[in-house]
Parts: sequence; structure tokens; C-alpha cells
Amino acid sequence: MANACPKCGHDNPIGVNVCSECATPLPRVCQNCGFASPPNFKFCGNCGASFVAAPITRGSDEEKLQRLGSMPAALAEKITQVGKQIEGERRTVTVLFADITGFTSLSEKLDPEEVYNLIDSTLKAFIDEIYKHEGTLDKFMGDGVMALFGAPVAHEDDPARAVRAALGMQSALRRVNEDLEVRLGISLKVRIGLNSGTVVVGSVGSDLRMDYTALGDTVNVASRLQSVAEPGTILVSRSVYEPTKPLFDFRELGSIRVKGRVEPVEIFEAIAPKSIAGRVRGIPGLAAPMVGRQEEFARLRQAIEELAANRRGQIVLVTGEAGIGKSRLTAELKGYAASKPVRVLEGACLSYGQSAYEVFLRLLRNYFDIGDGDTEEIVRDKIEQTVRRVLPQRDQVAQVLPYIENLFSIRIVEKELAERVRHLEPSQLQQQTFLAVHDLLSAEAKQQPLVLIFEDVHWIDKLSLDLLTFLLGTVERVPILIYTISRPTEGAAAPHIEKLAGENYPLYFTHIPLLPLSQADSIALVDLLLTIAELPENLKQIIPQRAEGNPFFLEEIIRTLIDRGTIRRAEGRWQVAPDADLASFQVPRTLQGLLMTRVDHLSEGARQTIQCAAVIGRDFSYRLLAGVVDGSRTLQDDVQELEDRELIHRLGEANELEYRFHHILIQETVYNSLLIRRRERLHHKIAEGIETLFKERLEDHIEQLAFHFSESKDTERSLPYLIRAGTRAAGRFANDEAQRYYRLAADGLTKTNPTPEQRVEVYAGLGDVQNFVGDYDGALNSYLIASEMIRTLASAQMLRYGAEIMRRIGRVHERRGDYVEALHWLDNALHQIDRDPNSDKAVERVRVYNDIGWVNYRRGQIEEAYQWRMRSLQIVEGTDHYNEMASAYNGLAALFSQKGDWARCLAYAEKSLRLREMIGDSYGVAQSHNNLGIIAVGQCDWDQALRHLERSLEIRQRIGHTLGISQLYDNVGVPYREKGDYARATELFEKGLQVAQKIKNMNTTCLALNNLAHVQILQGHFRNAITYLNQSVVIATDIGHKENLAEAQWLLAEAYAGQKQLDQSRHSAEQAHTIATQIGNRFIEAEVLRTLCKIARARHAFEEADGYLQRSLAIFGELKNPCELAKSQFELALLQRDRGCLAEARALLETAHSTFVRLGAEGERKRARSELDALATARPAATHMGE
Repeated sequence: MANACPKCGHDNPIGVNVCSECATPLPRVCQNCGFASPPNFKFCGNCGASFVAAPITRGSDEEKLQRLGSMPAALAEKITQVGKQIEGERRTVTVLFADITGFTSLSEKLDPEEVYNLIDSTLKAFIDEIYKHEGTLDKFMGDGVMALFGAPVAHEDDPARAVRAALGMQSALRRVNEDLEVRLGISLKVRIGLNSGTVVVGSVGSDLRMDYTALGDTVNVASRLQSVAEPGTILVSRSVYEPTKPLFDFRELGSIRVKGRVEPVEIFEAIAPKSIAGRVRGIPGLAAPMVGRQEEFARLRQAIEELAANRRGQIVLVTGEAGIGKSRLTAELKGYAASKPVRVLEGACLSYGQSAYEVFLRLLRNYFDIGDGDTEEIVRDKIEQTVRRVLPQRDQVAQVLPYIENLFSIRIVEKELAERVRHLEPSQLQQQTFLAVHDLLSAEAKQQPLVLIFEDVHWIDKLSLDLLTFLLGTVERVPILIYTISRPTEGAAAPHIEKLAGENYPLYFTHIPLLPLSQADSIALVDLLLTIAELPENLKQIIPQRAEGNPFFLEEIIRTLIDRGTIRRAEGRWQVAPDADLASFQVPRTLQGLLMTRVDHLSEGARQTIQCAAVIGRDFSYRLLAGVVDGSRTLQDDVQELEDRELIHRLGEANELEYRFHHILIQETVYNSLLIRRRERLHHKIAEGIETLFKERLEDHIEQLAFHFSESKDTERSLPYLIRAGTRAAGRFANDEAQRYYRLAADGLTKTNPTPEQRVEVYAGLGDVQNFVGDYDGALNSYLIASEMIRTLASAQMLRYGAEIMRRIGRVHERRGDYVEALHWLDNALHQIDRDPNSDKAVERVRVYNDIGWVNYRRGQIEEAYQWRMRSLQIVEGTDHYNEMASAYNGLAALFSQKGDWARCLAYAEKSLRLREMIGDSYGVAQSHNNLGIIAVGQCDWDQALRHLERSLEIRQRIGHTLGISQLYDNVGVPYREKGDYARATELFEKGLQVAQKIKNMNTTCLALNNLAHVQILQGHFRNAITYLNQSVVIATDIGHKENLAEAQWLLAEAYAGQKQLDQSRHSAEQAHTIATQIGNRFIEAEVLRTLCKIARARHAFEEADGYLQRSLAIFGELKNPCELAKSQFELALLQRDRGCLAEARALLETAHSTFVRLGAEGERKRARSELDALATARPAATHMGE
């Protein structure tokens, strides 16, 4: 309908008073009959309707919503996600009715259109308040609205949100009235009514509006409260008052009658928020400040302050027995952290299953806001959006995203990123996963400090503990507070964290052990919880005595008194019930007995519900519970009863409605109270429920399914899940967990009728894990069982698998040093592959070739090793078997280094590096840089060596490879030593020694001691060198490390020669020479020969000395090491000098000096220069020894 201008004919919209084309006053259009009257008419000229009192709102609810503003995107997304999940569920909601009063008098003073616009703006402000608190608008009611809080989107504090929205509406109207009172001397008011009750949720439409069926008088009571409210007031029922009274000030107003209701409704007026909010959860009156924990909480506050104000990372370990107050202290910490600019992420360990990365998956689900109902596509989008927000550079994303997606078992869709995961071995994948979690959380913490809470780490899985340990070092660099909670004597986590953090990060570590409360503190806590004058003194004493300082036990005793009705709340305080018999009350002697007393006082439905929940675990989803509990029509009421009794509580505001037992002891006690047969039935029902409810994301629940089917004793159903769980754990490098699953599966093989493939999978998988952890006897036994089973299978797949098992057996023998047996099994593997007609390009053949090459290399059969490596390379070169290719290249580089062919050695090492960089193998990249550095050392290119070695050290420090770090300190020190920077070299060698001793690695300890001694010898500090070397000889002898022992004995010979103790020097040199020739180390052999020359020269046995030196020169010439060759030339010059051949001596010294200058070997250059200067003043016939 339009309003045509009587002058120009222009169509103007309804409500416009003046033509927008010619400014002519427009007729008044009656909204009752549509008749157009002159502009000055107060009543319709057709039907007599008053224009002043004309309706001032129009249009459907949809039109109004479109006009007044749209729903926030975040709320719309939540409703979309939960819409289909909640259809048919009973939900507790809080209903809000609001009606604006005062428009009649206002309409007499304002133009109708202005009144219309004023109503629109006021309703818009009301809607904004509803959406602000994540309520939903149900409908418009004349000049008011009706809203729901609690459906479709539920929160644990929906009544409080509704009250806040109501108070916000009053505030919005006050802002409107400020103008009206100044201009017109009038104001508008709003009457609001609130009530909570149950509705059955219907469908949620495309417009995000929800259908529902109210049960009882849920809506009627709210409407009635609004109608009786005085303008400007908010009335609520007791159902709203009880859960919100700690947060708001109320006024009790008595009762009113509601149509259709027998009992009157108590009403309360909501006034304003309390200046200091009280405790929402818990039984009213049982709130008390922490007693006896003030010092501990002060330390936690200090940690949060350091994190928030100074961005200083922290490690906190809280230990204490069950019920001692760890959760309460943590709750106080979270409350305090909420007031600071930090973000809190939580993860809890489970008492069962111990799935790999379990606690981190929970924490990261919290971080990414992933719900159980999210599809794989939604999970992928949430992860990708967060990663790209935190790490905007593409190369950073590539280092994190594929490994996080793999951690969540979702398909990696981007091909380039997928390639980074596909080619990695389990150990490599674990390393990259650790780095990805480290980099992601570190980047997030740089934007906003993080508090990472790990609950119940006494149940932590091995892989999560390793990752947690890996993250400890971040506190030195980024603002992260790692907060762990554990029982002190259960599991290995608490002592491990205490030792590691205390030794490595003492300035960042705080250990807070919680001890039992003293008797005085316990009595004080009872007094604070219950101020009951009539409570007998003996009961006041018995309760703390029986609780033995355990606050949870103490509180549960009091709750038992409340549950029994012995004490009750009346007239604002706790009182002993008139009919109570306190004298007969017996305090249970155990906490478990006390908890079961509380469970026994539940209704029948609530008791069955808590039993089912206990079998699911400490945390459980409402959806899964509903699929398990019989008679789920009353489930919402039963769950509410458990919440009211504080046996469970709702978890946060996640998309999926989840609950947690108030304390783990409640869950354990209820679970243990069940008969075994009933437990088994419930486990089976839960497993089937998981299969049905989460079939789209079943991979996320493999470990739960393995656990529940195993506990139900359904071996046939549990076996496939146990095998998959073992494979997943092994793939994540979770070795302890993998062994546990495989052993459970092996036990199940005897109780069902498995397929041959399942038998092989179990024992081959178990053997792989045993081999990796060094249990070689166990690995051989498992592999042999798998091998016997494979012989009965004739398929091509089994033939290749049989060859793989034989190869693994060969690797076990190689690791044990039994090379003959290793080659026997590797040869068998090749014969098995030859039986497969499709095996010409099989990657398994390449692996066998590489392994045979490695065994021959270890035996000193260099040429044969080379042939096997080349055969493997011919198969994989040009394919996508990058790991095998990199391994072959690396093996060839090692072989050519032995031959002194540095050009080919370098070429293969660089190829290996490029492949490892391409597949994102950080550990392999570090190793390749280390190898290239060692090659550069062999070529005497110190600067190039330092570039590679320092890069390797940087990567190993980043990935936390402690042994590699120790080795790299030694390797980096060598170029500095050769350059003559003895101070820097000593500093690095000392660091290497410290790390090696800390991790108790004897091999690297020897290496560091030898290097330190070498620097001391070069500086003439022979006594210090001998001290280091005596330690090294003892250790190397004990562990049987011949290479370190040979080097230590050579350096001892050098040190003794420096002290002119020639007999000791010769003895050590001969020992070193014997060992070096035994192990085929030609480099050490040539060094020893040079020292033997020095000893012979000191004894004037010049011919003998010359013989030693010529052999040394020959070897270093073959190895193409110019620096060592020049050192031997320097020694030959001294021999010629001592013989009196000064011209020859000078020529040799000049050659050596020139080489040292060219190579930058500053220490050796100075020695050569000194000898040249001395030689310039020597007499021709001189035959003295030039010490």
C-alpha cells in the first residue's frame, strides 16, 4: 500500500507525513480501513477510528525481525550446529516476557510515525540484550517480546543470563527516557516476568526459529508474572531466584495465584547485580573461603601475575592425595586468572584407556572449539582457520597444519601438506607433531599469555607425558604457564616433572604439595560451612577426626547430613531438623562408604543414571548417556537431580552438552559398586552407542571402543579395535600404549576365532614396538610367531609381508651385533621377495638392500656395502619413496667419506638433505646438516662446517633432541679448535660434557672429555689433559667403545710426550694403534703414527721416526685431508731439523705454513711460524731437539 500525493501523484510510503517530491502535506491513511483523510483529521473520515490511538506497530514477526536487526553471526552458527542434535530433547529454559507501558499518553503528544519509530528503536534495544546473552527471540507480543534462554543454545547459567538481559532492558529504556523526560516530561516503563521450566524442543527452522512444546505451566507463569509486575519492575519465580540469588539482589514479595495451578507461586523482584557475587554452584550456605591453603594460593597468584604483567613463563606442579583440595585450588586459580589478560586452556587425563595424546587432544579441542558432533569438514575448517590466524606465513602453516590435522585423524586435503606426513616414519612423525604443537601454542602465547592446565597427570599416557616434557622448555622463551595436577605416589608423571623442571628450569618451577588440613583448620572449616549452634560438640570433633584433614571427605560428611534431612536451611541459616536424631548418626569410616550413602539417597532414576555415567567415565556427553540409560524420558530430571546434589556438573559452553563427575572419587566409587555382570552389560551398551552416535568420526573413538568392548568381555568385537588402537599408538610412537593394546589383542586371539591376517597383525605390530624400545628377545619371539603364521598364507600380499617380517628379524640381529645371523635373515627376505612375481619395484626390496649395505658397512666390507647401496638406489631413484632414497644417499655419503672421495660424498649428502627437507623430516634434516658439517671438517673448510653444524644444533635444540644437542656441541667445537679459537672450543666442549653427564650418555661423555683434553694439549696444559683422559679411558673401557678408547689413548700419548714421559707415551700410542687397526679407523691410525714418530725422534731413532711418518703421510694423502697432511709435514720438518737437514726442514715448514694460512688453521700457523723464526737463527750443524 502506498500514500499518493494529491498534488503531484507521487507514491509515498505509509507513515510519511510530507510528500518526498513536492513537500505537500499528505492525507492520513487509516490503518483500520485504508481510507485517506485530510492531514488535519484526528479521526478516520470513513470508519471513525482515532488516528492518535491508531495501532503503531505493524507487520509480521519476520518483518519486524528484518527491520530491527539480525542475529549475531556467532549465535546463529551455534544454533545451526546444535539445531538437529536437540530435536525431541527435554530442555530446561528460562522464559522472559517484557511489555512496554506508557505509549498511550505518549501517543497523545507525538506524531504516530514518531511513536512508531520510538517503539522500533526500543524493541531493537531489547532484542540486542537478548542476543547479547545468547537468548533467542520467540515472538513479539504487542508492544513487547517473549524470549527463551536455554534452547536451542544451552548454558549452565541461563537463568542468570535471563536476569541480566532483563536488567539490560531496563537500562536501555532509561536511556530512551532521558530524552523523553526533557522534551515531554513523560517516560516509558517495562514490566518483565521470568520463570524457568521444561520444554520439549521441536525443529529449528532455516530462519533459526525454534518450535517447542511447553510442559506444565512454564510459559504461563512467566506471562502471569509480567502481567502483575508494576511498571519498571522485574518479577521472577523461585525457579529463577534460587540459582541466581548469589549474583543479584532480590526483594521477596510473597505469593500470587496462577490460573490452572493449585499451589501459589512465590515471587521475587530482581533489583540489581550484587556488588560482590557469591558462589553459584553448591548447596546454599556451604560456601567457605579456602582454609589452610593461603600460602599455596599466594604462590599461584604470584605465578599468574608474573605471566600477565611480565610475560614470564612458569611451571607449576600441584600434588596431593585424592580429595585434598587440588580441584578447589585450581578453581581458585582459574577464577583469579579470569580477571587477567590471559587465556586458560584445560585438558584432563582419563583413568582408563590412556589413549595417545589424550590430554592434549582434549586441550586442543578446547582451543579449537571442536564439539563431538562436528563433522570432519567442520573440524578441519576450525583447525585451519585458527592455525592460519596464529601463523600467517605459508611456510609456518606447512610446519604445523598437516601434523595437527593428522593428530586429529582427519584427512589432509592439500596435496603438498599431505606429502609432508605420508613419507615419515612413526618416530619422525612424532617429532614433527611435537614441534607443531610447540609452535602453535608458542605463537598463540605471544599474542596472549596462556595458562595450560593438565589435570590428573598421574593417569597421563606416555606420549602425552613426552610431549608435556618437550613443552617445558617453552617457559624460558614465551609466556606460557604449564600447570599440572597429580596425586603424589600414583604414576611416573609427578616425580618426572619435578626432577626435570627442578634441574633444568629451577627459576621457573614451583612445586606446591598439598598436605592434610590440621585438626584446627578442619574444625574451622566445619564452623565456616555450618554455623549451627545446636550441632553437638562431639559431632563437631568427630567429623574432622574422621575426615583426617581431607576437605572433600569433610564436605561430603556434611552433605550426607543435608541429604538425610538431618540439617536443613531455614530462615536464612542452617538448622538441625526438629525430628533429627544426631546421637544415632554414624559417620562412615571411609570416604567410599560416605559417597555410597549419598548415592543411596538418590531417586531410582538418578541412581541408575549415575551408574551408567560412571561406566562411561569421569566426563560424559548427554547424548551418549541418553543412548544408554533405560527410561530416558526422565533423563533430564535425573541429570538435574545429580547436578543439584553436586555429584556432577556441566562442562563449559561447548557445542555438545557434556558433564563431569564433581570428583573422580565419586565416579570410581559408583563404578566399583556395580556388579561385574552389570558393568559388562553397560560397557557393551556404551560401545554400541558410540558406534551409532559417532559413526561419522569413529576414528576419534577407537580407544574408547577398544576399552568398552574389552571390558564387556566381547572379544570378537574388541579385537579389531584393539588392533587398530595398537597400530594408531605405534604410529604415534606411543610405545608403552601400543604394547598394552597388542598384548590385550594377543590375549583375545585365544578366546575367539580370528582371521590369519589379524594374528599376523598382532604379533608383527608387537614385534615392531619391542624392537624399537630395545626388547630384542621379545621382538624376535613376536616376529617368529608372525612368520610361522604367514607361512600358511599364499597371497602375494602375505609373501611381501613375510619378507618384511624376515627383514625386521635381520635388523634385530644387526642391532645385537650378530652380523652373520642378520645377513642370513636378510638373505631369506630376498628369497621371499623373489617368490613374488610383482616385486621388481617393491619398496621392501630396497629396504632389504639398504639393510644389507648397512650390515656390510658395519663389518668393514666397504666395497660390498657400496654395491648394495647402489642396487637399492637404482630401484627407488626417481620414485616417491623419499625415505628409502634419502637413506641410500646418506649411506653412500658415509661410504665415500671412508674413501676420501669428498666430491661424491658431498653430492650424496646434499641429495639426502634436499629429500628430507621436502618431506619435512626435521630430525633427518638436522642429521644431514651434521653430516655435511663433518664432511666440511674432513675437507678443512671450517666456515662451511660451522654453517652446517650450527644449523644442525639449532634444529636439535628446537626439537629438544638432548643427545643430539650434546653431540653437536662437540662437533661445533672442532672447527673452532682447528681455527685456533681455543676459548670458544673449550666453552662448547664443556657444554657438551654437561649435557652428556646430565643424560648419563657415556659415549658422548667420552667424546667431550677427549675434546677438552685435545684443546688442553694444544695449549700446553698436559696435566689437565691427562686428568680428562684418565676419566675417558675408564668410561670407554667400561662401555666397550673402541673408537673413543683409541682416541683417548692417542691423546694420552700426546700428553705424556709433552711431559717428556716417553715410556708412558709409547705405551699409550701402541695401545691406540692396536685398537685403531682392529676397528679399521685409518684417521686415528695416521694420528698415532705421527705421535710414534715424535716419540722416536725424541729418542734420536730417526729412521724409525721417518718410517712412522711416511706411513702417516700416505694415509692422510689417501684421505685427502690437507690440514692433517700439513701437520704431518710439520712433524717431518722437525725430524729433518733434528737430523741437521735445515734446508729440507725450512722447505717443509714453509709448505705447511702456507697450507695453514690457506685453511685458516690459526693455531697450527702460529706453531709453524714460530719454528720458521727459530730455524732462521739456527746454526747449520744443529742437531738438537726442538721441543
